[in-house]
Amino acid sequence: MKVPYAVQGLFFAPLLLGLIFLLKVTCPAPTGGGCFADTFLTPLFLPLTFIYTALAPFSVFIAHHEPFFVVVYWMIVCFLGGLLLDIHKTKN
Repeated sequence: MKVPYAVQGLFFAPLLLGLIFLLKVTCPAPTGGGCFADTFLTPLFLPLTFIYTALAPFSVFIAHHEPFFVVVYWMIVCFLGGLLLDIHKTKN
């Protein structure tokens, strides 16, 4: 039985985020020396600027749960991307 792409996207997002953090933690370059994972960190945390702007009254709560919001955001994005692929595959 084939797992739908939408479900695969739900599992892919946390694995990708974990891999990026693992690459950043194990980077052999000195601090500020540049690392492969550095190119992914800015887009990874970009949704936080929107969340802080849209939910300004809850900024203290958001600050305590930033990793949760980042993971949930990318899970939703990957789920929707997989859902689009599922819909496109059923049309063809």
